[in-house]
Amino acid sequence: MSPRAGWRRRVALPVFLLTATAVVAPLPPPAAWGQEEEYVIGADDVLQIQVLDNKDLDQVLPVRPDGKISFPLAGEVHASGLTVSEFSALLTQKLAKSVKNPTVSVIVKEVRSLRVYFVGRVAKPGVYPIKAGTSLLQALTLAGGPVDGADLSSSYVVRGEQRIFVDLRRLVQDADLSQNVPLHRDDTIVVPEMTAGANPQEVLERRIYVLGKVQKPGMYTTRHDIPVLNAIFLAGGLVEPAADLAGAFVIRGKDRIPIDLRRLIQKGDLSQNVMIRNEDTIVVPDGGEMQNSVFIMGEVAKPGFYPRADALTLMQLVSVAGGFTKFAAPGRITVIREDRSNGTSGTRQKSRIKVNANAIQRNPRANPDPSLEPGDVVVVPQTLF
Repeated sequence: MSPRAGWRRRVALPVFLLTATAVVAPLPPPAAWGQEEEYVIGADDVLQIQVLDNKDLDQVLPVRPDGKISFPLAGEVHASGLTVSEFSALLTQKLAKSVKNPTVSVIVKEVRSLRVYFVGRVAKPGVYPIKAGTSLLQALTLAGGPVDGADLSSSYVVRGEQRIFVDLRRLVQDADLSQNVPLHRDDTIVVPEMTAGANPQEVLERRIYVLGKVQKPGMYTTRHDIPVLNAIFLAGGLVEPAADLAGAFVIRGKDRIPIDLRRLIQKGDLSQNVMIRNEDTIVVPDGGEMQNSVFIMGEVAKPGFYPRADALTLMQLVSVAGGFTKFAAPGRITVIREDRSNGTSGTRQKSRIKVNANAIQRNPRANPDPSLEPGDVVVVPQTLF
């Protein structure tokens, strides 16, 4: 019998017959999972209690929020936090004062106390009822799974005073079932937000941006450097025929690296399948709009590229892009701009302009909303806390 099957057998309808002097050996634990040996009663569970040859005492009772039940001839009996055998022994002891040699059976008729809590970067944070033996992956589906910005590798389960680290990236993406821990009552699963430089695990994450004529522009995380074609697949593929395949490029720091996706896709020229690094931005432009467009990435509702750069200010661009997300840090915006004042040197340098959008909103007269120029790339970072 598998460990899971054994656990189900033990918690489904556990029955223990005890007298005041009887001793019941505990059932063997599921060794592979390290669960408790018997089911532990909790508040809201429904118990079916029978006393042999005393049908008048048979009761079906819920465990009250205070953890107790009221039972004839026994009065208030504490149940929450006890195993079924411990509770049976306690009830037998109390009934022995009024009933000669009572034989008590206790069945957990309904398990209602098994609840877990999800907080952080999941689609539906909140409290969820689970069944005994529910695994982390099963419970994660109840919460709608992780969302963008989740630091999967730094997730953990809070169990009492313990913190149990689980690598959701290994579980979800690599099917590493060693991370699929069974959940206990009142576990809290924390899926933290990824914050730059906040923890050593950040080193294992690569954040890349894919903008322009792709199906799903936005930010994506990878575990390692990946080829540009793989990054485009992450973004749902190209939007054809609008995409200017020959005019694609990668922004890497102050460098602009041209990529001919047409040669890569149609002719198999692997020299164009460049490796995408952490914080790289891939731009797949529309040829007709490229010369007078600006790009915005990061924490806005609709990252991408927008035409008519000469008619937009920074705050207008943010508005056109759907506004800031709740994770944005408007005070730390960066505008990457190509410097065209290099004379005849033939080189093109990039300058970085820091903009505080909070200051613009508070006092636009003292902090003018800067105008944008064609080719500008606006980066809206995540908040650090």
